[in-house]
Amino acid sequence: MAAIIPYNKLQLSCIAEKIFHGISPSRRTRAVASGKRIPVINVKDIVNGRINTDGIDSITVANHKDFGRYTVNVGDIAITCRGTLLKSAVVPEKLDGYLIASNLIVIRLKANFEPLLLSTYLQSPEVQKILLANSRSSTMQVAFTIADIGKIKVPVIPPETQKKLSGLIEIAENYYNSAIEAANIRREIAYRITLDCFHENIPTLTGGEN
Repeated sequence: MAAIIPYNKLQLSCIAEKIFHGISPSRRTRAVASGKRIPVINVKDIVNGRINTDGIDSITVANHKDFGRYTVNVGDIAITCRGTLLKSAVVPEKLDGYLIASNLIVIRLKANFEPLLLSTYLQSPEVQKILLANSRSSTMQVAFTIADIGKIKVPVIPPETQKKLSGLIEIAENYYNSAIEAANIRREIAYRITLDCFHENIPTLTGGEN
């Protein structure tokens, strides 16, 4: 059997084009009564490794350019830097240009690394353990800095292998989400049939009429 040769590792800061914090609460309080509504992605919006596009809060700003440094692009990775849970997700196309909250740090990668692959790596137990060990909080709340994120060592995987692994993750995630959605629909139907029987709104299961 051929020996497995480990990949070389680089600090995340070396493969990132930019790492930045989200908009601070003090800047968000400068929102005005009239102007352009800009959605703000928060920790609560990251669910199961993806950003839930439903229910994202918004603020109104007079000039969007003043907040440009806090906006995300497609393929950026958002990772929690404060809170009780370590979560990360890749920004999808429909959220391009959204603002990011201050309890998140954004990683914008160079073109030679797949965002989905890095987001998956950041969710691994090994990386989570490293981040928790470097947490600056003495409580159950995590607290990371941009420097903490930048120091994470990432295996340098060949681009062609990255694309294959990223595609594999995407397929697995799609199957997983489809299965969850189908299970929820079946559960909802079962509950509806049961409750309707209690309220005598439909024929009985034996085919009789009300």
